[in-house]
Amino acid sequence: MVVQGIAASDAEDLRWLRAGWLKTLRKRTSIYSVVTAGLTLVFGIMGLFELFEDDITAFEVGLSIVVFLGGVGVALVVVLGVELHRWLGLAIVIAHALVSVYYLGFSDERQNAIAALQELPIMAMYFSWFYGARIARIGELAILVCVGSAAILGPFSTVYGLLGPANVFTAALFTWLSLEAGLYVRHRILLESHTDELTGALNRRGFLAKADREFQRSVRRGWPISIAVLDLDDFKAVNDDAGHAAGDDVLRVETAQWMSLTRSYDIVGRLGGDEFALLLPETNEKDALTIMRRLRDYAAHPWSWGVVEVHKGESVEAALGRADAAMYDDKRG
Repeated sequence: MVVQGIAASDAEDLRWLRAGWLKTLRKRTSIYSVVTAGLTLVFGIMGLFELFEDDITAFEVGLSIVVFLGGVGVALVVVLGVELHRWLGLAIVIAHALVSVYYLGFSDERQNAIAALQELPIMAMYFSWFYGARIARIGELAILVCVGSAAILGPFSTVYGLLGPANVFTAALFTWLSLEAGLYVRHRILLESHTDELTGALNRRGFLAKADREFQRSVRRGWPISIAVLDLDDFKAVNDDAGHAAGDDVLRVETAQWMSLTRSYDIVGRLGGDEFALLLPETNEKDALTIMRRLRDYAAHPWSWGVVEVHKGESVEAALGRADAAMYDDKRG
C-alpha cells in the first residue's frame, strides 16, 4: 500500500510538471490570485535586495523585511491553492502608494525614489484590470495626487534637484495612460466573453451577470423587474429543411427584432441554441405581458414565451426556472 501510494504521488507530481506549473496553479485558484501573488513576490524580492545596501536606515531595514516576508507569504498561500480576497489587492495598492510617498518625500534613497515612479504604471494596470473603471480612476487619482505631492515637495525636487514638476507630470501622465489602456483592454475582453458572436446579444454568462446586477438594483430602489424566456418553435425543422445557414439567419433576425423593439434599458440574452431570455427592468408582470405580446405580433418566426415578475430576494436562476416553466406551458398550449 505504501509503495503504491508513493508511486501514485510520483505520478501526480510528474503530471503536474508536464502540465506546466503555472497552468496547474491557475486551475487551483483564480488569475487574480496568481497575478497578485506574483506582484507581491517581485516586490518582496526587491525588498530583500534593499537589505544589502550600505546607507539604509533602521526604518528602511524593517520596511524591507516586512515587504519581503509579505510577498513570500502571499505567494506561498496562493501556491497552496487559496483564493485571495479582493480587499488584499486594494491593500497592496495602498501600501505601495504609501511606500512610494515615503521614498519620494522623506528618504534620500535615489534608487528607490526612481523605482517608485517606474512602478506606478504597473500598479495602475493592475488596479484597472481587477477593479474596474470607477474604483480604479478614483483610487489612482488619489494616489497620483499623494505621490506627486511627495515628489515635488520632497528632497529629490527641493534639495537634490533630481525630480522637477515636469518629470512628475510626465510620470503621472504615463501612469494615467496605462490605467486607461488597462481599462480599455478589460472592457474589450469582458465584452467579447459576454457577447454571443452570432446574434450580438449577451451570451448566457453575460446575461446572468447583468441580470444579477439588475436584480440587486431593483431591490435597493424598490422597483419591479420581470424576466422572460423565449424559445423558437420548430427551429430544428428550419435547420433540417433549409440548412444551418438559414437557421442562423432566423436567430439573427429575431434577435435584431427583439433588440430594436424593446426599450434601451431592456436586456436580450441568448441562453443557448434557440432559447433566449429578456430582462425587463422597472416592469411589473402586467406591463411585461403587454410588451411580450407586442413583440410576438411582429415575429418573423413563431416563438413561445413565458414571463414572470421577480420576487424580492429571488435568484436569477430561480426566476429563469419559473419563466421557463411558463414558456413550456405556452408551447404546449
